[in-house]
Amino acid sequence: MHEYIETTVELVVGFFALMLITKMLGRSSISQATPFDFVASLVLGEFVGGAIYDPKVDLFRIIYVVVIWGILIFLVDFIALKFNKSRGLIESVPAILIKNGIINRNVLKKHRLDINRLQSLLRDKDIFSFREVEHAILEPNGKINVIKRPMFDTVKKVDLDLPVQSVSIPVTLISDGVLIPNNLKQINRDSKWLEQELLNRSIKSIRDVMICEWRLEDGLYVQTIFPSQKTQ
Repeated sequence: MHEYIETTVELVVGFFALMLITKMLGRSSISQATPFDFVASLVLGEFVGGAIYDPKVDLFRIIYVVVIWGILIFLVDFIALKFNKSRGLIESVPAILIKNGIINRNVLKKHRLDINRLQSLLRDKDIFSFREVEHAILEPNGKINVIKRPMFDTVKKVDLDLPVQSVSIPVTLISDGVLIPNNLKQINRDSKWLEQELLNRSIKSIRDVMICEWRLEDGLYVQTIFPSQKTQ
């Protein structure tokens, strides 16, 4: 019976200790946590969980572990707050994925992102085509923030008294130099047609294309792997 009481006390103390540390981190949600916050919380949880079920560890040692780990976390936060140069090492810094409508391939590689993942992140922002993006920034928490091109800013049709038109979903035909045949079939086109369209834009090889997408309303949008080349 004594063992059950001891385990219950340790669980309660560990629970409230973890909750207190989480609150003191100053993050209102998991989405705001940086990779460092996530790892720190995970390790702390492992410390407490292992200590609770280890009969050799008493209640005071659990509290000691929580306090020391909490102090280390606050020390790192304090250093990051006071010394700007340390933030890149501790929390990472925002990265510009798209600048002036141009996808930065080197930044994508550095952060282990491919075109498909970037498209997914943009769709989370209700952006379904690269042609709508002026700037896109990858935040330390893994999400992106986007500045749309002025022509694609959200405006209500009723405000401008314009007729409502249907909008189709863009179809990706080339992603990072690789042709996607199934998507070509979706738009009832073949590779010869696409190659000719690229030649019309002075692009000799599919391998030179970073992203090529097609939309019913405005046709092809093409961006090559060379930052200076972008065409529609």
